[in-house]
Amino acid sequence: MYPVIDYDKCTGSLACYLVCPSYVFTTRKRKGIKEAVVSHPEECIGCEHCLRSCPTKAIELVEK
Repeated sequence: MYPVIDYDKCTGSLACYLVCPSYVFTTRKRKGIKEAVVSHPEECIGCEHCLRSCPTKAIELVEK
């Protein structure tokens, strides 16, 4: 499993980045807003912390 972010829903809260124990996410600036980016999908352990922490439900876990 690995996370996929729907950037139409993402508000840049960075909650997923902050709670991920596997350091799957990194950050970038887009349109002046800092947002999380999946940079190491192979490191995902499927804990779902990112899903639960996202205030806009912009993250989905998909099969590798």
